[in-house]
Amino acid sequence: MSDLPNYDWKRMLDALPCYVTLQDRGLRILWSNNLHRQHFGSPKEKTCRKIYKISASQCSECIVKKTFEDGKIHSRELLLTPRNQPRVSVIAHSSPFYDELNRLVGVIVTSVNITSVKEIQKQLIMVGQTVAGMAHSIKNIMMGLDGGIYIVNSGIKINDQKEIKDGWEIVLLNFEKLSHLVKDILYCSREREPNFKLINPNTVVTEVFNLFKDLAARYSIEIRLDLDPTLELAVVDPEGLHTVLTNLVTNAMDACKMDLWKDTHLLEIRTRKGLDGSVIIEVADNGLGIDKDLKHHVFEDFFTSKGDKGTGLGLMVTQKIMKEHGGNITFRSRPSQGTTFVATFPHRDLESNHS
Repeated sequence: MSDLPNYDWKRMLDALPCYVTLQDRGLRILWSNNLHRQHFGSPKEKTCRKIYKISASQCSECIVKKTFEDGKIHSRELLLTPRNQPRVSVIAHSSPFYDELNRLVGVIVTSVNITSVKEIQKQLIMVGQTVAGMAHSIKNIMMGLDGGIYIVNSGIKINDQKEIKDGWEIVLLNFEKLSHLVKDILYCSREREPNFKLINPNTVVTEVFNLFKDLAARYSIEIRLDLDPTLELAVVDPEGLHTVLTNLVTNAMDACKMDLWKDTHLLEIRTRKGLDGSVIIEVADNGLGIDKDLKHHVFEDFFTSKGDKGTGLGLMVTQKIMKEHGGNITFRSRPSQGTTFVATFPHRDLESNHS
């Protein structure tokens, strides 16, 4: 051990990628390492509560006080607020610090940032919830298929063409739901390069309108189409545009079906040309609307306001496609009044996509 160089311990502590502080019995921070000073400034013997802006509830189980009381190491998870930065989650460990006479004169606290770990944990929980939601959706679809097949078989036995037709429509409806769910899963599970083409966006919008108009009528939802005749050919991925519209219209219809307080419901699909040559598509409904508390969660991964009836994949896929186009999607909503989603596809030249 005598061959070891005379290390500068403060410099070593400054090099650590975690927060290190020394506190006294008054909970004042007497010294801090470089990373701590970068994020929280010079301690100037202020208390930890003042520097970290932590709540009284977090102070109720103070690990520094515990170490001063029993001389043992204690650990706790805390939320800290650095200067000009978002809050961070840390695991803090308190260790006793003794002087030459073996007197407990301070507590060393080392805090490791676990914000990214907490985020991964949150994502894993959301994935688990989404898988459960998808399983529930698939189960419901399979029950619908089973019911439709039963009606078809029953109609065949008694040669009732109307019953056969009704049963077959149920089968087709649930097959379409299953197909839509599988497409969303595939979109989320792989990276995809948009297949940009020069198309008339109104053509794709009309296709989606025709796809849903009969289904909407079944649920007493009036669906309207308002196309901008001045909308010119645009460079867009037709499949991506179709998927965005399908997801938005499906969500709008669900919002109307879940709204039990209105006698009539209206869903509108509108197109218009932006001043910068962009293609703007709006899907508006007068359904349930989005609660104020949920608005800032809408575009989070796997978000759904439908409980176990939704997977959260629809808007996640929609936002992914909009990012692939370099566009954006916004919304405005009032609870019990309805919601309007606005998807903006930017102007682009076909040549630039082949270069």
